[in-house]
Amino acid sequence: MRFPGIVLPRKMNKTKNSHKSPENSGFQPARPVYPRLHKTHILTLFGKSRNTGTYNYRSTWKNNVEDSIGRYKVVQVLPSDIKKLYSGLSQKGFAKSSIKHVHNLLHPVLEMAVDDDIIRRNPVKSVWGDYGREPEGKKALTLAQHKRLMEFVESDTMYKCYCPMLTIMLGTGVRCGELVGLTWDDVDMGKKEIHIRRTLVYKDYGDGLRLHVSTPKTKSGTRTIPMSDSVYNAFAQQKELNSLLGKDHNAFEVEGLKGFVFITRNGRPLLMCSVNRVLANIVKAINALGQEETFPPISAHTMRHTFCTRMAENGMDIKVLQYLMGHANINITMQVYNHIADSSRIENELARINALAVNF
Repeated sequence: MRFPGIVLPRKMNKTKNSHKSPENSGFQPARPVYPRLHKTHILTLFGKSRNTGTYNYRSTWKNNVEDSIGRYKVVQVLPSDIKKLYSGLSQKGFAKSSIKHVHNLLHPVLEMAVDDDIIRRNPVKSVWGDYGREPEGKKALTLAQHKRLMEFVESDTMYKCYCPMLTIMLGTGVRCGELVGLTWDDVDMGKKEIHIRRTLVYKDYGDGLRLHVSTPKTKSGTRTIPMSDSVYNAFAQQKELNSLLGKDHNAFEVEGLKGFVFITRNGRPLLMCSVNRVLANIVKAINALGQEETFPPISAHTMRHTFCTRMAENGMDIKVLQYLMGHANINITMQVYNHIADSSRIENELARINALAVNF
């Protein structure tokens, strides 16, 4: 029976396991705008900007999503498919943060499909649990280790040339990519300021492995850091070291930029992996001295975390420290303030209280 002015919906034949067949689903969306989860969604969401964040999102999609649920149509993806994906990544040994990165990628992609009325509910929204291995705690150098490191570098003939760089790392907390991306135009010796404007990365953006200038991941990454006296002196020493390389030491260009602060003997900018290799070799040399206490492995991030820890230990205002570190979220900075697991910090605090000679 038909009623005038009323159009009855057509029945759709939906097979029991249609969502498991990427090519032959019986159910089709009314508007097939997004027939598949595809990397073009990433372009829509993040644009074509070439910073490390968007590069990592695209790599995550290609390596962990594209050949699994990336082959499904949007209407086929169920929460159970997402759980299966996360469970598989856990079994491969992925860290919790890495799986969370996949989660943060999928959620907005499918949320866009909800906004466009292609699906009614986001299948990722209700899916999260105890996936992935727990991350290892970030460790800063203790005061004793900090002092031991710098004393060794200052006295060693082979590694003394890296003393200015280590002083700047421990005195500013800059990220490794920000450090190697510094040019002398970013260093204002008159005002004693460092302008963080970019990172320098060695990645393949579709044109082969090469150096690229990348914008900071967030607005918080662009900042001006005041120099302490030790950092100022370190930059002056670094400029003297660079001048020993000759008049053409600033000639190498990366996407129009030249005059990099930290360079190799042939005038090319220092790579992030090279910085970490230098730190690893320094630790190896320290431990080769045969002292009783083994020096722990360190990386560029250890140096950054050490700066943050030293500032927190000395009571720096948390908002100021957040700005200097370039943290977009203050919770990241708060983790340093809340972290008291390091035994040396506990001992220092107990020693301070004992010095007060308070009778309980």
